[in-house]
Amino acid sequence: MNLNRLILPLVLLSLNTQANCLDDAISTLDIRDCYIAEIKIEEQKIDEILGKAYKISDHIIKEIKKSQNDWLRYRKSQCDAVYYSYGRGAMKLIAPEACMVELTKQRRKQIDIDFIRH
Repeated sequence: MNLNRLILPLVLLSLNTQANCLDDAISTLDIRDCYIAEIKIEEQKIDEILGKAYKISDHIIKEIKKSQNDWLRYRKSQCDAVYYSYGRGAMKLIAPEACMVELTKQRRKQIDIDFIRH
């Protein structure tokens, strides 16, 4: 078994999820629920920053929306691949949600850099 495949998700878990949620997590399903809750929070944040980007960069709203739709397809495809990479292991329940959280945070930062702060 590849030890890195076990360690990386645990590191991501400790860095990405809300501490109070993890403090109460007892099982893999609890940890997954923490990620699912964080995905909702991150998606709200990305919606807010997209709203700002649309206002500031109103001349390219169509392009930003297309980029976001393309990114959503990429995120789904990437995190689906992560899911399947774990075979039957318990991390299969956590890794795709961790992937979604991490990619959504990265996307939010990139929108900020590209369309708001430039």
